[in-house]
Amino acid sequence: RPLLTAGQWTFLGRGWAYGLAQEAALKMREAAGAWTESYPAMEYRHGPIAITAPGRVTWLFGEAPAGLADDVHRVGGHFEHHPTTDPLADLIRAQRLAVALAETQGHNPDRPRNLTRSVVLATDDGRN
Repeated sequence: RPLLTAGQWTFLGRGWAYGLAQEAALKMREAAGAWTESYPAMEYRHGPIAITAPGRVTWLFGEAPAGLADDVHRVGGHFEHHPTTDPLADLIRAQRLAVALAETQGHNPDRPRNLTRSVVLATDDGRN
């Protein structure tokens, strides 16, 4: 199962689905401490594809640019894309993956490391 054993995940999206890619990457970082990236799908081939390799996943939300799957496979990456699934539903799959990865690493996904429920910033005079 390449999704559970990968060492790195790149999330891509087009248009509004790029926001889903950013959210998926954030959830993977927060819950599992995973190495993730997110990019607009049309920019991926102009540099970010350099990170793609065996043992790494490129996950696309929404419509795929022509030839993208072939490019990912050519450099040895796993291409995850479900074109008949609503991108919002696919985001749930990514969030479930984040939980599964966290649990396999012994992390509690409900209490991410180094995060608090809210951020409190001090004023210049040291008061909150």
